[in-house]
Amino acid sequence: MENQNQIKEKLQKYYGNKEWRLDHLYQIKNRDSQLVKFQRNPAQIHFSKNAHSRNIILKSRRLGFTTFEVVDMLDECLWVSNYDAMMVSYDQDSALEIFDDKIVLAWQNYPEETKALVRCDTERANKLKFTTNDGSSSIQVRTRGRSGTYNRLHISELGKISKESKMKEREIISGTIPTVPVGGRIDIESTAEGDSGAFYDMFWEAWERKPTSPMEFKAHFYNWQWDKEEIQKVPLVEVPKEFSDYQRKNNLSDQEISYYFQKWLSLNKKWDILLQEYPTTPEEAFIFSGTRLFDSDKLKLQKAEQGETVGHWIFYQNYIPTHYYGIGADVAEGVGQDSSTICVIDFTIQKVVAIYRNNKIAPDVFAHEVKRGARAYGDCLVAVERNNHGFTTLVTLKGIYWNIFTEIKRDKETDKNTEKLGWNTTGASKPMMIFELNDAVNEQQLSIPSKELLREMITYDQQDLSQVSFSADQTKHWDLLIACAIAWQMRKEHIKVEREHANE
Repeated sequence: MENQNQIKEKLQKYYGNKEWRLDHLYQIKNRDSQLVKFQRNPAQIHFSKNAHSRNIILKSRRLGFTTFEVVDMLDECLWVSNYDAMMVSYDQDSALEIFDDKIVLAWQNYPEETKALVRCDTERANKLKFTTNDGSSSIQVRTRGRSGTYNRLHISELGKISKESKMKEREIISGTIPTVPVGGRIDIESTAEGDSGAFYDMFWEAWERKPTSPMEFKAHFYNWQWDKEEIQKVPLVEVPKEFSDYQRKNNLSDQEISYYFQKWLSLNKKWDILLQEYPTTPEEAFIFSGTRLFDSDKLKLQKAEQGETVGHWIFYQNYIPTHYYGIGADVAEGVGQDSSTICVIDFTIQKVVAIYRNNKIAPDVFAHEVKRGARAYGDCLVAVERNNHGFTTLVTLKGIYWNIFTEIKRDKETDKNTEKLGWNTTGASKPMMIFELNDAVNEQQLSIPSKELLREMITYDQQDLSQVSFSADQTKHWDLLIACAIAWQMRKEHIKVEREHANE
């Protein structure tokens, strides 16, 4: 009779390939609640080949990423010694469902010849512990996790968690994610739940750059078009004009637009739900039902460019000596929340030529970045918002740079002019500068190559127009947008100069 080591060597020979194991050894419930052999779908295969040590996945509904993660993590626990994995779900009911209907189900239907090599402890709630001669491994599902160290962590529906509980969101970011060491792996997957919160911020930060270290997240996006099997099941139908237009814009096949139209009908013709649950693009996924100011169709006419990244700067065009430039700057505290931002506009060709964004820079140090941008574009006029932390930036900037926008007002009591450095955002000036920027976009007067700035514009909510002072409860502040709106106001100073020269 073969001993355990001989059996293990034999199984390693046949089952030693993980890709093969994933598609042959595990049982799951399909969409019809039937017990079937798990086989990865195209989205899951693509993710398997492109996964990083830290991954954040924005997805459409029904692509099976939670099921895939269960199988993939369970396989690691069964085939790698001393491997501990944890899944975090958004509530207790979903955690129980993942554990009972996915993890336990897969283990109970695992091949007997390999199952015999492992002792399984099921005494603890929502946890399986596997013991072999080489050591022990475990997989568990929780709604939160702070203690312990894990080789693998999966967080399901972080978007929903962020929306429903800011306290739990903070606990996951500050307590759960740090339980995985540098050599471990973290996967965060979610559908979108509005345009704010940790998932929104983490996804876009990762989407805009490639990871350069194991600790940085890599972004992945899988839209509804990956669900090819379901798409092929629907009959071809004639769609209304708005769907025909959508088909042309997104280069969809007749089969795909038929599926999309019928999905819309099934969702009671709710466009906001369709875009959130079955997005075609990442930008669509985060659209929520607020009142948008900027016209999305007008924004789509803008052509985003890659730009040259230098530190926290992105440069889209170098300085041209014969051109006239202006800068707007919005100042934050520099503690990892809002960002201090700079926007440089070339008024000669009416184009955003550089942006800067950093949420960790102190207001006084930020003044040196403002100076750097101004010097790079011909010592141009700089307008720093003087609200809140802007005063600190202006005090420093005044000592190192000369061409700073100064607000001049007539004092009614003394009948004399008063001068104040910087741009003052008030209940009157904020709507004015935002609406004038909106007009420039609608009339295609201003070219905006920055995808970061365009994204802030497409998500901008009109309710923010009444928000002037900083609020810790406000989750979105549209910092680049404010810097751009201030910079656009500086075109008026350019017009003044031109008129003065014309009258000389």
